[in-house]
Amino acid sequence: MHIIHRRTLLAAAAMLGLAGPGRAASPTSKTSSPAPGPQFGAALPLSGPYALEGDETLRGIQLAIDVVNAGGGIAGAPVALAQADMPAQPGAAGAVNWLISSHNVNILLGSGASALSYPATAAAELAQTPFIELTAMADGIMTRGFKYLLRTCPTTGMAGKLAASTIQAHFTGRELGLLFNTGAGAGAIAAAVTAALNAARLPITLSAGYPEDAVDLSEQAERMMRAKVDVLLHAAGPNDSLALFQAMKGLNWRPATLIGLGNGYELRDTQAAIGGALNGTLVIAAPFFPGPAQQIADAYAARYAVPPRSAESCTAYVGAKLVFDTLNTVGADPTKLLNAMRKLNLAPGLLLNGFGARFDASGQNTASFVTLQRWKDGALVAAQTT
Repeated sequence: MHIIHRRTLLAAAAMLGLAGPGRAASPTSKTSSPAPGPQFGAALPLSGPYALEGDETLRGIQLAIDVVNAGGGIAGAPVALAQADMPAQPGAAGAVNWLISSHNVNILLGSGASALSYPATAAAELAQTPFIELTAMADGIMTRGFKYLLRTCPTTGMAGKLAASTIQAHFTGRELGLLFNTGAGAGAIAAAVTAALNAARLPITLSAGYPEDAVDLSEQAERMMRAKVDVLLHAAGPNDSLALFQAMKGLNWRPATLIGLGNGYELRDTQAAIGGALNGTLVIAAPFFPGPAQQIADAYAARYAVPPRSAESCTAYVGAKLVFDTLNTVGADPTKLLNAMRKLNLAPGLLLNGFGARFDASGQNTASFVTLQRWKDGALVAAQTT
């Protein structure tokens, strides 16, 4: 894969698929006594409004653990995972601290939702415990100068840039509308889309936000209709994506092009609820189990008796597996994990969902990305725009 040197060994191990759990003190600390073995904890919303996203992230982590343990674990020891539910922001820090104090966790994985990632990663930073963010995309998560935080998944900035380039390539001169809930996740996407459209000098005819827990979007949809919006970008979670379709049905109106952003548009549950009306909807999200990742999708179906529900399980699998593989290259020493991951140089395409692994100074994996997809006959497929 590369010429043989230390970086090559790291890259090669990431391709082979070994894994394990971990405890890290400081990214640069040295200790005279043997480091404790890695102890993994997952801080995720397993109940509450983000439960579906949290559970999908957990499933990806568990699938990665299955593969690692089938291959002998890390340094011959099986991977185990402690779990803590963080259904809302007020309990996120407590969930992280509980994992650290009660289960001796020294490597944290999360977090299913941007709103929860902010307090969870802050608690881990205070405890000087590595936190690997697998699925929360808000740009602001990585702008706080944290030393113990790495993120393997894409960013809202990436989603915004792809939205702007898609409009520039296929929908110039159209009336653009931006609709979004003001939560941490969708709100961050909306901010990124707005910035990217402004940079590309693509005017937004109408931009409208609404509370994250809104259940009726009739007023917002009617405003878009009256503004003659024919390309609507909607940053939403599961409930408000459904609310928009209900509102459009009530108005007997739909824009010529609908571009969905946020986890509300990548979920099979959304497709099951909306049905055929979702056909043709464009989606900007992480890759949904592309060709090489079919083995993960098959393992998912075998383990959970249903097909994968969103790309989050695939994204979480790839991120968790990268952590496990990297630990195997450093002798399962959790104190060396962060530095080893920062030195990775895997080009896009080398991980099963198409990601690579190259971390910038903030800790963001710049070799992750989002893609343009489309709902077609109940399946989320690569988009072919005209």
